[in-house]
Amino acid sequence: MNSQEENVVNNINVKGMIEYAQRLVRSKSINPPGDYSEISQIVLEEEKRMGLEVALFEGHPGKINVFGLMRGSDPKGEVLCLSGHMDVVPAGDEKIWKYPPFAAEIHDDKIWGRGTADMKGALAAQLYALEAVKNISLRGTVMIGSTVDDETAGVWGMQYLLERGLSAKGWPLPTFHVLGEANHLNITGSFKGRLWLRVTTLGKSAHGGAPQSGINAIDNMIKLIGKFKEVPKINHPLMGEDTFNLGILNGGVKVNMVPAECEAHFDFRMCLPGDTESSLRWFRDTLKGLETEVPHFKVGDFEVYERRNPVEVDFDHPKIEVMKSCIREVTKKEPVIQGSLSAGDLYHTLRAGIPGIWTGPGDINIIHQTDEFLSLDELVQAAKIYALLIQRVCG
Repeated sequence: MNSQEENVVNNINVKGMIEYAQRLVRSKSINPPGDYSEISQIVLEEEKRMGLEVALFEGHPGKINVFGLMRGSDPKGEVLCLSGHMDVVPAGDEKIWKYPPFAAEIHDDKIWGRGTADMKGALAAQLYALEAVKNISLRGTVMIGSTVDDETAGVWGMQYLLERGLSAKGWPLPTFHVLGEANHLNITGSFKGRLWLRVTTLGKSAHGGAPQSGINAIDNMIKLIGKFKEVPKINHPLMGEDTFNLGILNGGVKVNMVPAECEAHFDFRMCLPGDTESSLRWFRDTLKGLETEVPHFKVGDFEVYERRNPVEVDFDHPKIEVMKSCIREVTKKEPVIQGSLSAGDLYHTLRAGIPGIWTGPGDINIIHQTDEFLSLDELVQAAKIYALLIQRVCG
């Protein structure tokens, strides 16, 4: 770390960053329903205060992405995108939380609350890292993104930005993307794909006291679930093993009626070299086999409402080596190369051929759970890593 870099990382406004993270957590950007009216204004005002070029990207009413830009001297230089999503999952029963989930209280050197690790702490660290370098002359451009609808796999966040939003305003596309998802400041760049399926089985209604007169759709669904669980699974050194989950099951109207319909939702995550097309073919073939082999088995709806192929960055990319050096110098530890069950917003950049990784503060194992928290020490380290990265990629 040279003297300029040391000066930058040692002059991050830690107090301001923590207070900003608390303001973000206190804004209840729960998704669903995904109301960004309050949090987008908080981000907008903070980025304007820092003197950034700021724009709102609203591809659909109410879906307000906020992006800040600090343009470098070279219009053809690197475009480093640091980003995170503004939405959070519901807190559930707030009474069972150790501290109120939207109070952003500080105890034991941690910020507590929904969205601290996933991922409003990272948003604060990224923005305050950029503030720390704003008076340094950079050749490359830095882009700060606060996106919508990651928690519901929506199309009006990063996908919209890359496909239409940025170019519509004359903004550049990233050349490297760092998503601040929680991974204890390591490097995650290998991600499972996924299929979300909705299937209905059909039967014939009858009196519950005379089930032999009907066809039980729930019985048929049980047969289907059993077969679906036999899906072949791949094991990957970073992604782990393919997984299959029955997430929703609905069937029947009354206890004394044979159910005529049953609906189930399935989440299948596949590793490389698997893909959604071959996985989907297996599920369809399995259904056809059941309809042929099982008497009175019939499927109604078969809907694929989410599909993403597995994606993986080239871990030999030179900018990943730069990120490794930044993490190493700040944390004094060797970063771990990891995989994950979903790429989040990074899926869209990797799919577009833009290299990128996760590096963010927090523990992925506590997100979406009660008593989510973020270590203040890790939050500060994240800001220092991002500030170093900005200088080394864009300097």
